[in-house]
Amino acid sequence: MPETSNIEIGDELIESYDRDGAVCLRGVIAPHWIELLRQGVERDLDEPGPHVEIYTKDGDPGLFFNDFHLWLHNPEMKAFAFEGPCAEIAAKLMRSKYINLFYDQLFVKEPGTEGLTHWHQDQPYTAIDGSKLCSNWIPLDPITEETTVEFVRSSHRWGRWFAPVDSLKNGTRYESEAFERCPDIERHREDYEIVSWELEPGDCVVFQGLIVHQGRNNPTEATRRRIVAHRWLGDDTTYAVREPASEFPKIDPQMRHGQPFKGSPHFPLAWPASG
Repeated sequence: MPETSNIEIGDELIESYDRDGAVCLRGVIAPHWIELLRQGVERDLDEPGPHVEIYTKDGDPGLFFNDFHLWLHNPEMKAFAFEGPCAEIAAKLMRSKYINLFYDQLFVKEPGTEGLTHWHQDQPYTAIDGSKLCSNWIPLDPITEETTVEFVRSSHRWGRWFAPVDSLKNGTRYESEAFERCPDIERHREDYEIVSWELEPGDCVVFQGLIVHQGRNNPTEATRRRIVAHRWLGDDTTYAVREPASEFPKIDPQMRHGQPFKGSPHFPLAWPASG
């Protein structure tokens, strides 16, 4: 059975999530879960799944390792996704009657890794319509200002969808006129309200699917940057057939356009617990 979150998700926190698009929750992931996730990370580094992606190139320092849909092959990650507190936290923040797991993801940036994830939104990469898509970002190592994730406050309220760019592979852009080019936020940082947090293991950042954000490098000499993330689907989300096809999910959803995710065996109910 899922573990009940050890914090109260009150109206003020929900309003902050609605207004700002991202909130930081301190100490909500218990130490035993952090240890289990660390075990799962090492298992996945040794035995990655079929969707693993390595972004460091030959001769680059460090290692930027990404894997997706971990719950399908990694028992530690599956236990946390369906028994940990994050699905309930997502339900409360999004005011959703139920939560389905879209996919989970692992980011590992070893010391010295140059792997800046440029400014983007998550939802345009997905085959999802609806407003109740959120992500959580769980650090398993201390996160400093130079290694954290940054957000443009309230950018999820702009009413704009920015075209995905494969900046970590070859720089290709999603070829659809439905999405526009993301502004050059990095060159004009002073024009935006950029927020971020220094984090410790046990903390969790939750953010809306259309907030603009970027993940920083890991220039440290000795500190790893291991992050476990989940994409949660609330009760207004439906499957969206896009042209060209969306990058996520990386598995065949066997769904039709406009179909709700609730009831799909490929995106299981995570909250409330089935049975």
